[in-house]
Amino acid sequence: MKNFIIKPFWLLLAFLIFIWIKAASRVNSLVLPSVQEVAQALKQLASSGVLWQSFLITIERTLAAYLLAVLFGIILALLLYRFKLLEQTLRPFLTIIQATPPVVWASLAVVWFGVADNLTPIFLIFIVSLPVIFVNLYQGLTDIDEELVEMARAYSTPEIRIIKAIYLPSLLPALVSALSIAFAFAWKASVFAEFIASSSGIGYQLSLANSMLATDRLFAWTIILILFMLFVEYYLLEKLKARVGRWKNV
Repeated sequence: MKNFIIKPFWLLLAFLIFIWIKAASRVNSLVLPSVQEVAQALKQLASSGVLWQSFLITIERTLAAYLLAVLFGIILALLLYRFKLLEQTLRPFLTIIQATPPVVWASLAVVWFGVADNLTPIFLIFIVSLPVIFVNLYQGLTDIDEELVEMARAYSTPEIRIIKAIYLPSLLPALVSALSIAFAFAWKASVFAEFIASSSGIGYQLSLANSMLATDRLFAWTIILILFMLFVEYYLLEKLKARVGRWKNV
């Protein structure tokens, strides 16, 4: 968190808010709502319970699909690293999945699942997050010095010691990086899927505000999304990285 709370950031933020205030006083509120209007929209969303209900729905969907993608990504990385024939067979398909734009998967999900509340968002989050987890973890596995592993085994080093001293130090940074990048992808995919094919969640609320030309609510939800990702990136993931760093130094 200390990397986040730095003067340049706050100075830039203050400058952007100043520009916002000045610009909002000169244009129609439908184009750019004032700070006060957005604050009032945030207050209404919170007091009505819509904010918390929608936020929890989006979080639940995101975490369910994200954790599933993490599990499958780890299993795939380990299997493809261990079995080269499997790697030659499946990796091109994972590359195709990663190269396909999310909007294509979202369109297909709507065709396959309809505008179901959960299936489309969960499918899109999973399909977007899986390649990110796999690629980062697989790269971590390929970076392991196999000669060092063989040397350790030649000296009858216990397997648990090899895993702790050689495998994990190489894999943990890759895994943390994968978790960080994949969650950002998952969060955006979740909101996007809810926007086009759901009747609940933050994405749906954005769609509703957009259809009603409620620009103040659009800004309010955008601020909520940004604040949450800043919290995840600069607090939760920083704590995880610090724990990994301490573990590696043990």
